[in-house]
Amino acid sequence: MEKVLNVLLSHQPASDVEQLVEYWNSLLDPNNLLIAYGGPRDSLDHINFQDRIFIDDPTLRTSDHQREGQGYTAVFREVARWLNFSSSHFEYIALFEFDHLPLVRDLNTRQTALLQKEQADVLAFHLQRIDHTSHPHYLHYGVTPEFSDFFRKVSVRQDSSVVLSMFGTGSFWKRNAFDAVAKFSEPVPIYFEIYLPTLAHHLGFRLRDYGEQKRFVHNLGDRLGQVESARREGAWTLHPVKTLPSVLSSISAA
Repeated sequence: MEKVLNVLLSHQPASDVEQLVEYWNSLLDPNNLLIAYGGPRDSLDHINFQDRIFIDDPTLRTSDHQREGQGYTAVFREVARWLNFSSSHFEYIALFEFDHLPLVRDLNTRQTALLQKEQADVLAFHLQRIDHTSHPHYLHYGVTPEFSDFFRKVSVRQDSSVVLSMFGTGSFWKRNAFDAVAKFSEPVPIYFEIYLPTLAHHLGFRLRDYGEQKRFVHNLGDRLGQVESARREGAWTLHPVKTLPSVLSSISAA
């Protein structure tokens, strides 16, 4: 079976992180989980889980994520560094935020199969091309000279003007695509939901959408009450599920 590193990004209190880790480990291989912690530095040592890294970057801790250009560059860089020092040889990286909940035991088998079916290097939710549109993110960054200049310089594509957008709470990467993106830094703060897919595209990697699975992934609310119904409808994951720690023990794994 292909080796997948599941990276769980969280800024929650240590006790909440530990309960979430217990849930992830009940579904997926416990030896394939890495906590990327973006909360207070002194909370990291209180997380009773060996494989954890601290993300020390203010661009991850924005308040108005889109306008301030929340970045995941430090997440990619620290995960790539951990991988380089790890004795395991992971071929894929699944990156999920704490409130994006896996619902099936064979999530990574399904993700790997979809990636291979699409002949892709990256899977993303709600992936779309937004250049030359009225998409608010494009209208904001499209007029920034540093934005277009950066992608023109790094692009291996004939058309360096392509801009992609994705919903960033969950994604699935081939190791080489992940490592390649991790080597770059934004010229100016750029919201990661645009920066990551656009950079991967211009570096020559093939991105594809999760297809029908994107209907279970939205940006607002708390879908705790929909966990079982979503699973019956064939959901692999569900977002957002905010009130995790108090309910994880009551969620039966498929």
